[in-house]
Amino acid sequence: MLGFYKPAEGCTVDQEDGRPWPAEGMDAPNTLFVRRRISCGDLVVAERPIVVPATETPEGEQPPVVEPPEGEETGGEQLTDVTETETPSRSRRSKGDK
Repeated sequence: MLGFYKPAEGCTVDQEDGRPWPAEGMDAPNTLFVRRRISCGDLVVAERPIVVPATETPEGEQPPVVEPPEGEETGGEQLTDVTETETPSRSRRSKGDK
C-alpha cells in the first residue's frame, strides 16, 4: 500500500537506494525502511498536493495577440546580409602514423 510522505522539518532523508527524498514529498510503499524513518521522526505522513490541470484554449480559438504600442518598431526585421562560415576540417592521422 502506498502512502505520501515527506521529510520532517529541517531533515534530509535518503531513500533506500541512496537518492535524497524530495522535500515536497513522494509516494512510497509501506516498507520496513519507511516505517523506521517514520518511527524515528525523519519522515512524516503528508497530504498529496492538488494537481490542477493547465487550462487549454478551445479548438479553433487563438490566444490573444499583443500589439506593440504605436510609434515603436516591432523588432521583427529580418537580416539579409548573413554570411555562412565553414568549420575547418581536422587532419586525421591513420592508425599507422605516430
